[in-house]
Amino acid sequence: MLHYGLVLEQSRKAKSVRHLYEHLQHKVHRREWIPSIQIDNWFGENGIRVPPQERYRVLNLRLLDEHLSPYFKTNLNLFQMHMMDDKVEVTVYRAPRGWLFVFEDVPSGPKPFGQNGYDTR
Repeated sequence: MLHYGLVLEQSRKAKSVRHLYEHLQHKVHRREWIPSIQIDNWFGENGIRVPPQERYRVLNLRLLDEHLSPYFKTNLNLFQMHMMDDKVEVTVYRAPRGWLFVFEDVPSGPKPFGQNGYDTR
């Protein structure tokens, strides 16, 4: 399932996201870009798949700080945003009023752990 996060230009993270997108434009060759996508009501164009060695830049944006902001739209819950790591595939698109992040392979719940598969505390 595809998850998304739309950072609008009025967001306090917009400047950081713009710098990330411009950095990726110079880093990733234009023939590897994805022309366009539409998820729910959001439309994105000129998508750039974030290379594995650059995914830390997306995580360092800390989009979860904007979870309740009116300038950030997402279909992720806060738990899923906390569980994102460098294994999540990310594509960044330019949207009409901001930037659209598309996340693949986001865990839907915590992974079982411990001898019995859960916390025994």
